[in-house]
Amino acid sequence: MFTARIVLFSLLLFGSPAIGAKKANEYDGNDAGCLIYSVGTIKIGMHFTFPYRRVTTLDGSAVNDWKGEIKPKVGGAFYLKVKNPDFTGDESGHVVVRCLPPGTYEVGDFEFYGSLPGVATYEWSPTHTTAFRFHLRSGQATYIGSFMRAPSLGTPLQPILGAAGFFVVSDRNQRDLPIAKGRLRADMEITSEITDVTIFNHPALRVSEP
Repeated sequence: MFTARIVLFSLLLFGSPAIGAKKANEYDGNDAGCLIYSVGTIKIGMHFTFPYRRVTTLDGSAVNDWKGEIKPKVGGAFYLKVKNPDFTGDESGHVVVRCLPPGTYEVGDFEFYGSLPGVATYEWSPTHTTAFRFHLRSGQATYIGSFMRAPSLGTPLQPILGAAGFFVVSDRNQRDLPIAKGRLRADMEITSEITDVTIFNHPALRVSEP
């Protein structure tokens, strides 16, 4: 289940709460690896973030640097939609390619959030860990899959999740990699490291729609 936090409208006068980790600059070292993923929403635009960070170097030394967020670009005053998507359809979103130092990275617990106009903002996050890891290798790219949020209303998950929504984390390489390859060196090798999120036994994390 979820924990919830309601933030009173007065806080909006000073800005909404910080969500996830602040994205670091692009890494331009000669030993860089490239991270590939797609991110977006199913049916309607919805905010969310999966923060990630580097936790070890290639030699296994512990670090806590090079942070970022897997989050969609959505906007609109009343009806959110993905801005300038790379692909559209039932799933709409972007393919992201980012160069980073090689090492082991951890995708942290997800958060999603929204607002009731003129009343409050809200955040949701899981009550038990859903973190997983991937690896970046020098001169190579790693594809970690597609991250989509969908509404739970009107699905079999509604009695469990209410209006919170759920995530489909899946392999969309046939859609995503042709787009990503246009942003990579032609000779760059791509490895897939896609976590089967069913290992977390969490109702909001799925590999397909219910």
